Amino acid sequence: MLKLENHITFDKKVIRTANLATALSERDQTAVADYVWSGYTQDKASRSAWERRTNAAMELALQVSKDKTIPWPGSANVIFPLVTIAALQFSADAYPMIIQGSNVVRYKVVGNSGKAELERAKRIGRHMSWQVLEEDQSWEEQHDRLLINLAIVGCSFIKTYWHGIKQHPVDELVLASDLVLDYSAKSVEECARKTQLIRLYRNDIWERCAAGMFTDVRDAKWFQSYAQPDSAAQPQKDSRQGVSMPLGDMGQPFQCFEQHCSLDLDGDGYAEPYIATLEQGSKALLRLVARVDDEKQIRRDDKGKLLKIIPTEYYTKYGFIPSSDNGIYDEGFGKLLGPINEAVNSGINQLLDNGTLQNCMGGFLGRGAKIRGGNYTMLPWEWKRVDSTGDDLRKSLVPYPKSEPSPVTLQLLGLLIDYANRVAGTTDPMVGENPGQNTPA
Repeated sequence: MLKLENHITFDKKVIRTANLATALSERDQTAVADYVWSGYTQDKASRSAWERRTNAAMELALQVSKDKTIPWPGSANVIFPLVTIAALQFSADAYPMIIQGSNVVRYKVVGNSGKAELERAKRIGRHMSWQVLEEDQSWEEQHDRLLINLAIVGCSFIKTYWHGIKQHPVDELVLASDLVLDYSAKSVEECARKTQLIRLYRNDIWERCAAGMFTDVRDAKWFQSYAQPDSAAQPQKDSRQGVSMPLGDMGQPFQCFEQHCSLDLDGDGYAEPYIATLEQGSKALLRLVARVDDEKQIRRDDKGKLLKIIPTEYYTKYGFIPSSDNGIYDEGFGKLLGPINEAVNSGINQLLDNGTLQNCMGGFLGRGAKIRGGNYTMLPWEWKRVDSTGDDLRKSLVPYPKSEPSPVTLQLLGLLIDYANRVAGTTDPMVGENPGQNTPA
């Protein structure tokens, strides 16, 4: 239960205030920050199993290899790109369906309408198409990335909002890993809390403090020191990208949280919609604003009694395949093809390891061979001197028995890849291969 020293009435003035955190006492700011952080940790714990599946899916898609010691150190470690091919094929098929020339947005007219309404709808569609393709220069790139990530993970989000500095609406891709929701929530709109992980550089926070959007923390000790990376997410991303974040760098971004939540700041028993922004390391409340754009979103009865507040929704969910366990995060090729991909990887690596054994000679050395002790290796055009005759040497050297790769393994690999292609829908016509002349329609 959130308890404050001073209450804030949710009215027109609050809606238009750029930052309500400055109106709160230091104790109230701490109380709000603790409440927001507690909700974030609960939501993150609810999706822990989903995070493990998603990390494994991304490692398969990016073909991240790990050191192997079985059957021997340095053994074959090939990752077959089943998930990667499926994701790229989906993106290649879906992208032309979204980007069709300059006509991207189509405005719908509901009910009986005349020619004037239809013409107005077309003008609105042309203007919004210009906004997303020309004014918002990153819109097309963000949606291109969305399609690839969507096919792998199964769920991605687009955040749409008015950019105060650019002075026009923008669309930003928010990965599912960076938007923490309660896993049991029915939808994004009905989710009680939505916490987005945002990385802000020192200058970004400084500019927002100077503009009055953030609480002035430029003199705070944590702001003057090095930014602390996200200990939970950063090592995983580093291993996938093959890089590591430098330590003690003033250019590192700060890990911040923007939570869209409901807070009862006026003590009337009804939690109003707000957006709270926190810095991870210090838990400092940087910003607090109402999640309502207009007073018309506040519903009251004839007597002025509050009935309902309809908050502004910033996030649009893009789902791939609905979750089988009724979770809010949908499923992608990473989960559907993951077990098959792992089996294919094992089969291919076993075949390669078998070939390595065939190419590398080894065996047993009898006592009758007059050869100095130690390991002997073979190199091209190399002759080694021994004290034994050829017949004695042949009798003392017994190579390991050879075992050719089983044809059943090859058949099994073909079966697994075929069924993976069926799941992914990557049939011959979709990948651009012409079928044979005798192929039935």
